[in-house]
Amino acid sequence: MMPILVIGGGPAGVTAAKSLVDKGGEVVLVEKTDSLGGRAREWTCKGLVECRNCGVCYAIDRAAELLTQPSVEVLLLSNVTFAQKSEEGFSVKIKSSPRYVTDDCIGCGKCVAVCPVDGKAVFPPTGSGQPRVHWIDRDKCLHFKKGKCSACAEICPTGAVDYEDRARNITRNVAAVVYATGIEPIEACEMNRLGCGRYPNVISSVDAEKTLNEKGRLARPSDGKAPKKIAIIQCVGSRSVKVGVEYCSKFCCKYATKISQLLLDIDPEVNLDFYFMDLRTLYEPQDEFKVWAKAKKTVKLIRSMPAVIFDRPDTGNLLVRVASETDLEIHESEYDLVILSVGMRPHDATGDIAKSLGINADQMGFAATTSDLEKSGVYVCGAVTQPMDIEETAVRAMAIASKIKTREGGT
Repeated sequence: MMPILVIGGGPAGVTAAKSLVDKGGEVVLVEKTDSLGGRAREWTCKGLVECRNCGVCYAIDRAAELLTQPSVEVLLLSNVTFAQKSEEGFSVKIKSSPRYVTDDCIGCGKCVAVCPVDGKAVFPPTGSGQPRVHWIDRDKCLHFKKGKCSACAEICPTGAVDYEDRARNITRNVAAVVYATGIEPIEACEMNRLGCGRYPNVISSVDAEKTLNEKGRLARPSDGKAPKKIAIIQCVGSRSVKVGVEYCSKFCCKYATKISQLLLDIDPEVNLDFYFMDLRTLYEPQDEFKVWAKAKKTVKLIRSMPAVIFDRPDTGNLLVRVASETDLEIHESEYDLVILSVGMRPHDATGDIAKSLGINADQMGFAATTSDLEKSGVYVCGAVTQPMDIEETAVRAMAIASKIKTREGGT
C-alpha cells in the first residue's frame, strides 16, 4: 500500500491526513515550519466563558492526534523539492532540515533561558504548535558559528540537544498528493493611512491573536497599559483595488467578532467600537453578534471604513477619522488601541512544486482544482483554494480524504 503525500501541516493538511489514517491509509506529511497547526498555532481560543466555535482548538487537537499515529510519517522543517508523475503515482524528493533537538525534549525551556545569543538561537515550537519540541537555528547558534558554546546541551535534563543532527534528502513514492499550503495574512502596513508601522498602538489582528494566545490579554505596545477604549477596523487589505486584494477574505468578520466578545469577557469595562463595511459571518447568523453588541452598553457597531488615523504624541492615543454612513458628516474618535482586521492571500499557490504537479492559479491567485487534476492524483485542499475558515477547511479536507480513498481504492 503506497502512502498519500500531504504538503502542508495547517488545518487542512492535518485534517486530511488524520481522515486518511482513520480510513486505513498511510500518510507522509511534509511541513516547512517547526510544528504542525499552521496559522491556528498563533491564534487564540475565543472561548474564555463558553466555546465560540472558532476552530482553533480543533486544528491543534488534530495535529496532536496525528503525531500518535504509527501510519503517519511527519517531516517538519522540510520541503518537497521535486515531484514527478510515475506509473503508480508520484516520485517525490524531500529536503528535511536538522532540528538539533530530539523528541526527548520535554519543553521545559531551560535551554532558552541560558542561551546567550541576543534574540536567542533556540526556540520553542511556534505558538500552540505540535509537537512541543524545541529547535535550534544554526545560523544564530554560537556552537556552530564559533564552536565554543554548549550551554543548552549542558543544562538539558534529558540530553535532547543533538549538535550532530544533519539534513536529510528523502525520496518517497506516493499514490496521490494533497496540496494544502494554506494562507498568509495581508501585511497591515500596506494600508499606511491607518497608521500601521508609524504608531505603536495600531496593531494587526494577527498581532492581537498572538498576544492573546501567549499572554491572555492585550496591552498597549507603547506603555504596557491595558487598553480601555478599542477600535476594531474590518476589511484592511481586503476588497481593495489599490492595496491588498480585491476579494472579500470571508472569515475575517467571524474571527473579529469573536475577538470582540473575548475582549469583553476579559475586561467587561472595555469600550469597543467595531467598524465594518458589511458583516459576513459565514453560515453563522450575523444577527447573533448584532444582538450581543446591542445588549452591551460599551459596544458600538459603526458601518463605515475609517479614512485616516492620527496619533496624539502626548498620550499615544489614536484619533480615528471616519465619514458617517451617509457620507454627509465627518466624525473623529479617540482610542487607546486600534486593531486592524486583515484579510488573507493564498500561500504558494503558484510555486515550482505546484506547477510541477499541474496546479494552476485562478484569476484571484488561488490554487484551482479541476476534475482532470484530481484524476491525475493531485487534490488541492483548504484555504489555498479559496477564502474559508477553519471549520469549512476541516469539512472540505475530510471530503477530499473520502474522495481519495474512493478513487485510489486499496491504496
